[in-house]
This record gives sequence, C-alpha cells and structure tokens, in this order.
Amino acid sequence: MKIIKKYLSVLFFFLLTSGALMAHPFYLSICQMEFNPGTHALEISLKTFADDLLFGFENAGHKEVFLGEARENPKTDEFLYKYVSSKLQFVINGNPVEYNFIGKELEDDVVWSYFEITDVDELHTVGVQCTLLTEIHETQNNVIQVEKGKKIKSLLLNLQKTSGELEFDN
Repeated sequence: MKIIKKYLSVLFFFLLTSGALMAHPFYLSICQMEFNPGTHALEISLKTFADDLLFGFENAGHKEVFLGEARENPKTDEFLYKYVSSKLQFVINGNPVEYNFIGKELEDDVVWSYFEITDVDELHTVGVQCTLLTEIHETQNNVIQVEKGKKIKSLLLNLQKTSGELEFDN
C-alpha cells in the first residue's frame, strides 16, 4: 500500500508539472511540507494550476487579478494568502496553527506559493483540513506530503475527504 501511494504521488507530481496541456482534464494541487529542525519551522510549497487559482479568486470575489501579467493587481499576494488560508488549515501536535505567506512564483501554467509555520520545536502529528479549489471543481484532488528527516508521509484529500492526520515517530 505504501509503494502504491509513493507511485501515485510521483504520478500526480509528473502530471502537475507537465506544462504541455493547455486545458487540463484533471484538477490537482500538491502541498509539500518539510520540517526544518534547525529553524524550528515547517516550510510549505503549494503548487496549483494558475487558471484554477484564478477561478478560486473570482469565486472569493477578487476579479481582474491578472496573475503573472504586467497588469497584475498589486493586492494579488494578499488575495492569494487570504484564499489559501481560508481553504487550508493545519493542526501541529494537536494545536491549530497559522502560517505566514513567504511569496509566489509562476512556472508555465502553475503557481508555486510559499508559506511557513514557525515555532515548531518537534513534529509528532500534522492534521490537515483542505478544501482548496473543491468549490470550483468537484473532482479536485489535493495531495499533502510531509517530510520529516528521511520520512515522507502523504494524504490525498478531496471533496469527499477534506481532512486527515499524519503521525511521525520520534
């Protein structure tokens, strides 16, 4: 079962990073989290399709964002943080946490968004509640991948399953 999950994660990542498709027939985001014991932080990279993210912004009332264009709305980063933080929440070691927006990058037809959870001395459990883009696409899947040291654990969340928890041994 673990091998199947690993291969599915690789397949999802490959499909999401493929820039060859103009209109994509699948709806997927990938949230990668890495525990950094040196900085006591969880570093978060979120990869989403740009067009889906724009639909999410529009649905949240933010029109004319023009993501990645010269005429991009100066409040785009604010919209991005507000939208993502309303759809993606974390509970670390049993405690709800907030995260900080670090920045974003555009890569072909995808957006990388970066966040950070600070003051994490140890990582035992990561609870995730994720409804990212499920209001836009009923078939939206959200892969959550957490890395602590050499251990990587994953969740697949969607409209039917919006939350889960990952446990790490010491």
